[in-house]
Amino acid sequence: MNAADIAVEICIASAEEALRFSGFVQAFLSRNGFPFVIIHNAPELGGERRKVVFEDASVSRKFAREWRMDRLAACGA
Repeated sequence: MNAADIAVEICIASAEEALRFSGFVQAFLSRNGFPFVIIHNAPELGGERRKVVFEDASVSRKFAREWRMDRLAACGA
C-alpha cells in the first residue's frame, strides 16, 4: 500500500472551519479507538490545507467520508 492510499487532503476554508476541523478530528479519534494519525500542514497544495495520514487505509476512507458529511451538514446541504 502506498502513501497516497492512506492520505486525505483537507482544504480549510475559514477560521471557523479550522475550529470545526479540530473538534472533528478529536471526536473521530475518540470514536475510533485513537488510531495513529499524522496531520501535516500542506502549503505546497495551496491555501490552508492539511494532509491527514492514518496507518490504515480503511480508517482514512472512513475519515474522508465522515469529514465530507460534516462539511455538507455545516453548509446546510
